[in-house]
Amino acid sequence: MALIKVLIIFVVILALLNKRLPLYLAMIFGSLLMIVMFRLPLATAGQTVMHTLTGWDVWSVNLAMYVISVLVYELDLRHRFEDAQRAMNGLMRDPRRSTSLACMLMQGPATVTICGGMVDTMAGEHLKNDEKAAVATYLRHIPEAMVPTFTGVIVACSISGISISSFFVWMIPMALLTLLAIYLVYLRRVPRTVGETGRSKKECVRLLLRSLWSLLLAIAVIIVFSLPTWAVVAVIAAVNALVEKFSAQEVRDALVKGFDLKSLLGITMTYVFKDLLILGGVIDVLPTYFEHLPIPAFLVLVILYAFGTLVAGSSAAAAAFIPLAYTMIPNGGAFLLALLMSVSFASSQLSPTHICTAIISDYFGVTFFATVKKLLPLFLLTVLIACGYYMLLTAVF
Repeated sequence: MALIKVLIIFVVILALLNKRLPLYLAMIFGSLLMIVMFRLPLATAGQTVMHTLTGWDVWSVNLAMYVISVLVYELDLRHRFEDAQRAMNGLMRDPRRSTSLACMLMQGPATVTICGGMVDTMAGEHLKNDEKAAVATYLRHIPEAMVPTFTGVIVACSISGISISSFFVWMIPMALLTLLAIYLVYLRRVPRTVGETGRSKKECVRLLLRSLWSLLLAIAVIIVFSLPTWAVVAVIAAVNALVEKFSAQEVRDALVKGFDLKSLLGITMTYVFKDLLILGGVIDVLPTYFEHLPIPAFLVLVILYAFGTLVAGSSAAAAAFIPLAYTMIPNGGAFLLALLMSVSFASSQLSPTHICTAIISDYFGVTFFATVKKLLPLFLLTVLIACGYYMLLTAVF
């Protein structure tokens, strides 16, 4: 019965999101349904909600996402992502590789159109527009499964208790395998061509470092020293503003435009929903529904995590299913988190709640579902590779 109730709640959330209701409102409705359907005592539910809203966990994530948005705005204001693209083109003689890596350096929904332009130039007539859209958004989002400047990674590591540095190391091979999947499905049809950039290798390295030193330094410090994301990025964003000689007005614009109320409310209400799931005993009960299935527990989690990401996005899936995952596989460690985040990354590209897929579809003049159709082979191959990678790691270590 608990499983049916949870499925009903998630279907309602999906329906609301499909009506373009903001994530925070969908999560509020989901939370209210949790209270009603599981008959949670109002006093206890209220205490749980207040504990979540006043807890440091949710506010540390919100603060991290705010300062990251400020830094990305600063980089975009000085056209640093476009400079990074030019640098990568000069460093590599194969446009397929340079374009892939340049797209992976981009952050923020607005940069997906920059990736679209790069993929369009690189692929030419060798790929159709819907295929270019699929390649562009897939390349752009590979780092979102592993880099600690993205919401999903911060939320997942926070909830699971896995250190960011350990998780990042084990995700590197998976990122390379995902690039291989994109090559096998699409990019192998694009011929290797060599273009002139007019810059020496040394000049290109300097341009790349000058463009993205702040972002690369933030990632390195977070991973190496395991420092809080919000603190590291806040300091680096302030230093970057000084280095780039921002005016007082530009600093004010960065601080204001970095504040995305809907996004922050979405994260907050996702945590509330997660804690109500725990209060209702869902996390403890669900494993009993699957323990007798003729498939391994990690495959059950793959199905649940893919479904959760399609319904409510990677952050919501992390909040809802990571506690369940480590209940079902207590010794899963970083290997299990790597599997789940890989599945979440692949699934999110197919979700109607994922704004970047809609943006890139519009950019190439194709429908959302045309892009999703071309994303399906990448999704299936990525999930297959992730499962194989998890099985290999658990067998060897």
